[in-house]
Amino acid sequence: MWVPKLTEHKHLAAKILRALEADIDAGRLAPGEQLPTHRELAEHLKVAPGTVTRAYALAQTEGLVTSTTGRGTFVASPPAAQEGIIDLSRNLVHREQRDGNVRTMLGMYGDAGKAALLLDEEQDPAGVLEHRTAAAVWMRRPGFAPAAEDMVVCSGVQHAMHTVLATIAKPGDVVLTEAVTYAGIKAIAALSGLQLRGLPMDSEGIEPQSFEDACRRGARILYTTPTLQNPTTVTMSAGRRQEIARIAETYGASILEDDVYGFLAPGAPLPLAAYAPANTYYLLGTSKSIAPGLRVSYTICPRGMQQQVANTVRTTIWETSPLMSAVLAKWIEDGTADRTIAYKRAEVTARHELAKHILSQTIPPTNTTPHWWIALPEAWRAEDLTEECRKRGVGITPAAAFAVNRDDVPIAVRICLGAVSTQRRLQDGLQIIKEILERGPTMHFTTT
Repeated sequence: MWVPKLTEHKHLAAKILRALEADIDAGRLAPGEQLPTHRELAEHLKVAPGTVTRAYALAQTEGLVTSTTGRGTFVASPPAAQEGIIDLSRNLVHREQRDGNVRTMLGMYGDAGKAALLLDEEQDPAGVLEHRTAAAVWMRRPGFAPAAEDMVVCSGVQHAMHTVLATIAKPGDVVLTEAVTYAGIKAIAALSGLQLRGLPMDSEGIEPQSFEDACRRGARILYTTPTLQNPTTVTMSAGRRQEIARIAETYGASILEDDVYGFLAPGAPLPLAAYAPANTYYLLGTSKSIAPGLRVSYTICPRGMQQQVANTVRTTIWETSPLMSAVLAKWIEDGTADRTIAYKRAEVTARHELAKHILSQTIPPTNTTPHWWIALPEAWRAEDLTEECRKRGVGITPAAAFAVNRDDVPIAVRICLGAVSTQRRLQDGLQIIKEILERGPTMHFTTT
């Protein structure tokens, strides 16, 4: 039985810990070797059992031992990074593996020893397979079953959009979008030298004929948000999705399908990726559904394209933070993700009803959504309403921020319901907007 040699009987738990560490480093204790029970060691050392318990707990925190209820305490195996080949090819700086502060922090990920490997080891640029598998199962629904081997983990949907476009497009290429679209795609296009072309929309989103005409003229990439489109809140019907998918397949066009708001519409039709899997890059973000600070999203690639997209991740950011991905995988598996989504659905519904009550003079969105797209009376200019609201301490966004074609900007504004911290603050903001709309635009006169 292992018994440490103690020179003095002060700070006994720390002394036992250091003796254990020294004997492991010297090879006197081998990986997997069982240590004496708390009571056995306490009797040999003539100390209280609680002292040994504290020492073993500290040793487990530092990764020196593992403990299993009913089996005992064992010397831990070395990390995988220390086994096999002596790798002198990677330009890394060694981290102290027994840093207690780091291991305590890593405990939030579940198995601290397993999480520590995510901190030190380079991962597959597509993301840790275990995390991708959890996400793929989480996304499944009848008619849509994404596979982990087709998935790439990205640092948010904005990063996923940029990564996919960097993989499949070159400067000068045309990217089709809705006539008014998420402002982030406009920024990516400007950075990457891509040409955006907005397509006409109706009550179901992109008009199919306009999409087909653009494909005939040579366009081969479409970015779209078919569910609760930002900013218009429009949701494509199943029939419209099938039509868009058919056109993409006919002309060999690629679709970037942004499903960032899909969690708020569980009854929405199947994704475009279900109808045209060989043409669609399905992007699912967690910034809106779980937490923006996680910066984790999932890209389901057409079969055969996953490695190319993963290579772009490797070229740009090397890898999405595996620790952030681990947090999300853990929350998916323990139900935290679904509980968070359930709360957010209820909160958005309550705020949507609040907006319907206060802004009763406007036409509410057909679907429950965290943002409203309000078409303004002809007397208003969107920029004027935005400025009037700003003076009263309320921020809204004019349509120009979302318009792709400069000559076709709707007279409209987007009002977001979800960002303010409380429903009371939302109510105050909506009341101010209501008062300004009822008063009408301020007339400005000049004299000469």
